Amino acid sequence: MTTISIVTGGTRGLGRNTALSIGRRGGDVILTYRSGAAEAETTVQEMKALGRKAVALPLDVSKVSSFKIFANEVQTTLNENWGRETFDHLVNNAGHGEMAPFSETTEAQFDSLFNVHVKGVFFLTQALLPLLHDGGRIVNLSSGLTRVSF
Repeated sequence: MTTISIVTGGTRGLGRNTALSIGRRGGDVILTYRSGAAEAETTVQEMKALGRKAVALPLDVSKVSSFKIFANEVQTTLNENWGRETFDHLVNNAGHGEMAPFSETTEAQFDSLFNVHVKGVFFLTQALLPLLHDGGRIVNLSSGLTRVSF
């Protein structure tokens, strides 16, 4: 059976490369994007060129209140595209940086980072657990930006 992975932030950088790597290894992907619909479609087409299925869904991982609706969209997507009710891997990759010196970082910037990189990951995973195949995997990614401090 084909594996299905959800990759958040799958339109560029590490997320895009992760999605395409999954495709090269024979897996299918549901990827998410916040504002890059065109980039998401490009990644979907690249997956299809690899002979794989891919679907792009919009998601802002800082908006916890949207996760129940997103989980319903995932369930519909799984049924319509794969005839399944579960997926196999959740790759929490979506993220962003606030380019401000430590001494000048505002509370709003800090909250934005926390909402995406911690709170969003936790509650998105919670919302998607009922759809994760028994024995499935959750992978939380971070970028090289975590090695740089301003």
